Amino acid sequence: MKKGIAFFFLWIIPYLVFCQAFKIDPVKEDTSLNSYPSKSISGITIIGNKITKEQIILRELTFKVGDTLSNAAFIAELTQSKKNLLNTSLFNFANIQWALIDSVSTQIVIELQERWYTFVFPIFEIDDNNFNTWWRDKDFSRINYGINVSRTNFRGRKEKLTATAQYGFTERYRLKYEIPYITKGQKLGIDFSFSYNRRDEIAYSSLDNERLQYKSANQDAVRNLSGGIAFKYRPAIFTTHAIGLEYDLNSIQDSVRALNPNYLGDNLLKTEFFSFFYDLKVDLRDSKNYPLIGFFGNLNIKQYGLEILKSPVNFANIQLNLKKYWELRDRWYLAGSFRGVVATSNEQPYLLQNGLGYSSFAIRAYEYYVIDGQNIALTKAQIRYQLVKPNYAKLDLIPIEKFNKFHYAFYLGLFTDFAYVEDNVGFNGNNLANEMQFGTGIALDFVTYYDVVIRTEFSMNKFGENGIFIHFVAPI
Repeated sequence: MKKGIAFFFLWIIPYLVFCQAFKIDPVKEDTSLNSYPSKSISGITIIGNKITKEQIILRELTFKVGDTLSNAAFIAELTQSKKNLLNTSLFNFANIQWALIDSVSTQIVIELQERWYTFVFPIFEIDDNNFNTWWRDKDFSRINYGINVSRTNFRGRKEKLTATAQYGFTERYRLKYEIPYITKGQKLGIDFSFSYNRRDEIAYSSLDNERLQYKSANQDAVRNLSGGIAFKYRPAIFTTHAIGLEYDLNSIQDSVRALNPNYLGDNLLKTEFFSFFYDLKVDLRDSKNYPLIGFFGNLNIKQYGLEILKSPVNFANIQLNLKKYWELRDRWYLAGSFRGVVATSNEQPYLLQNGLGYSSFAIRAYEYYVIDGQNIALTKAQIRYQLVKPNYAKLDLIPIEKFNKFHYAFYLGLFTDFAYVEDNVGFNGNNLANEMQFGTGIALDFVTYYDVVIRTEFSMNKFGENGIFIHFVAPI
């Protein structure tokens, strides 16, 4: 027990250190605001951007020098611009002030506190569907360790360069370079990625809605080599389009093929294929970390297999993800979401099989289950009460300014989830498929700086099974 508790704290500390702050105060008005009916922006001064280039900051503003705005629009634009700056994850704090130069002309002053951008930290993480599954079994062999080097805001241009060397349950070498803007107009960007993965133990199928595991005694059970390139187009503040091309090379051990001849499709030991995708995001949330107000929409269409290489892989996934957030009254909020996946073919290699219970694509109260299938619908709803309003605290023991001042908040919530997974293949004992599933419960969410969310939930599914579960991402 002591070993498990010690491990839990070792695992959560990196999240507390490396994972934006949620607190977003509206831009304050003063008595001179209504002295005149409009404001003309005559200049913008930025303070605190020691690393971040000025054009990156100006790109997030919904106003520019020369704009003339009504008083109401003026405050609304400043407040929205503040949210945009915080949602870049480049700054711990952002403050926008203004001063009248004359009866109309207004000077804008933006004061920023930049984050720490370079991290060289050890990897020590669980390789499981979720923390709760691991905690039930306490399988310490499912631990990844290694080193991750990340430079956010590389060159002060909001670029991100990441290199990973990981060992343990999954051996992984990964390099990714994200360049948000490659043109002067700051609308077109490009991403590059490369990774090599291998593991000795894999889930080769499912039975009774639990994973069937195979562990190799002397060689890799599966290997994957992949690379990709994506072009991103952000014409305005809130909308981003992306198209990309990916390459995958997969190989498995003969024992895996014997257990599941469809793991790679067509009884193959090796397969390679290209994929093409289109992705559309519309993001109007007040905070990407833990939204309370706004809307998020994501449409993703991905074609696996382009008939460039000989491969049995040839199908597409169409995925729609919608989220909506409302403020009901002071300290009361409502959130709802829908996420659906439709496959164009039931003939999918198990490696690419859709399903619920993997990663964050899950229904609450079903943490110990997986539901394999081809088509999925998942809805979530949660009402939240702001138990502790966003507040500031300072840790005097930490001498670094970028870490010693943080903000935090607590939310108490009631939630319910509904899900339906269509399985047209017939996985053995996949009894949760082709039937409506639902879960409900209460939650306590802790939100703090560097994008940290810790959820503690008591939930119950339709079979009456219940438990206390912990998660580390926003529920909706």
